[in-house]
Amino acid sequence: MAGLSGLLDIGRDALAAQAFAVNVTGQNITNVNTPGYVRREVTLETRTAGPQPWGSVEATGIRRMRDQFMDARLFEASGFAAAAGARDDALGVIEGVFNDFGGTGLGTSLSDMLQSFSALTANPSDPTTRAAVLAKAQAFVTQVHTAAGTISTLRTDLLSRAQGTAAEVNQLVSKIAILDQQIAAQVATGAQPADLQDQQGKLVEQLSQLTDVHTFTDGSGRLVIQGSGTTLLEGGQASSMAVSTALDGSLVISVNHPGGGSDDITQRLQGGQLAGIRQARDVDAVQIADNLDQLVFDVATAINTQHAAGYGLDAQNGRVLFALSGPPGTAATIEIAQAMQGHPERLAASDTAANLPGGTGNALKLASLASAPIASGGTRTAIQAYSDIVGDVGMRKAAAAQESEIREAMKAQVTTMRDSVSGVSIDEEMVSLSKYQRAYEAASKLIRTADELIAGLIQELGR
Repeated sequence: MAGLSGLLDIGRDALAAQAFAVNVTGQNITNVNTPGYVRREVTLETRTAGPQPWGSVEATGIRRMRDQFMDARLFEASGFAAAAGARDDALGVIEGVFNDFGGTGLGTSLSDMLQSFSALTANPSDPTTRAAVLAKAQAFVTQVHTAAGTISTLRTDLLSRAQGTAAEVNQLVSKIAILDQQIAAQVATGAQPADLQDQQGKLVEQLSQLTDVHTFTDGSGRLVIQGSGTTLLEGGQASSMAVSTALDGSLVISVNHPGGGSDDITQRLQGGQLAGIRQARDVDAVQIADNLDQLVFDVATAINTQHAAGYGLDAQNGRVLFALSGPPGTAATIEIAQAMQGHPERLAASDTAANLPGGTGNALKLASLASAPIASGGTRTAIQAYSDIVGDVGMRKAAAAQESEIREAMKAQVTTMRDSVSGVSIDEEMVSLSKYQRAYEAASKLIRTADELIAGLIQELGR
């Protein structure tokens, strides 16, 4: 009887273990489309029966099919993809500034202004011609202001976006810290908090799209999040990120720790939206704005110098056409000189007072500036220097777009590799379900067989 009774115990344990496995498989199937869900696998072990040479089976727990190495690769790939995408988006705005399609852009206004001096040589005393020259100069100033304003507005918007991203980082890290505390509490009781760990993993993946993320588990089983040479989470304690500006207007990204002290990670950021925002705002936009300022300064200075050498119809000389300041900020502040506003008759077309009103000597010299190397340290014409800026912006945008495409492809590849380990495959789960179902049926048959044997034995003993 003891042997047959033990057979019932074996069957009972087998039923429980296979039923548990079926439940876990069902959970996998129902969560096939749940973001962040990590596939579960039942761990089955032999259950010993003392000194007897046989034993049963028991489900000792659930194992999350998570590969820390693949997670680390995905966090890195997500961060680089987000950084490239953020930079590409910002450069797309700047590229539009230098778009001259339709003949209404900055390049067109620069060319029109320089060419207008040639028209002045044909009829230097004509009020309409003079008014047109002044209008072309004003149109150039307006386009320059628009370009500078767009870049400045973009930098302001990127500052707000960086601050918003830092706030989002803080929210995510705080949520991850709370989950870490809950996970630690459940583990201490012997529970397996797989659902909480899934939630935590999903949040960490979201965090990796915002800033650098490197994770590991410390000796006590607690999650540690590091990035850019600092710690964002350790021992369930979350650090906070802040974004401010330096005296030169550039971003300062710092991490403040709960125990005191802070780290400036600005120059160490490599991944996440924050890295892309900083690159676009404080490197690309600044360099492009500096190049624009220098071009405007070079062109306006050359025109002012030549214009001051000539005479207006009132026989006065020494007047400049533009009021401007040296870089930086030239493009944002340049204006038509106050003395010239509304006074086309003061345009200095003649090189001497004696040749008025028909003198064209200075107008010819102003017209010659269109082909003279007045920009880039005297090595490029104004149009060539402008083309250099357009080319530089285009190359930056093309490089950013290409990097974004490559990084997204790499992220997709790593995601596929990660999902092959952690994701749910319906086909595989159906195979597992069939396997556990057959095992359950076999255990049921084992119990029925044992029951029949016991009943037969009792019947024999009763005779």
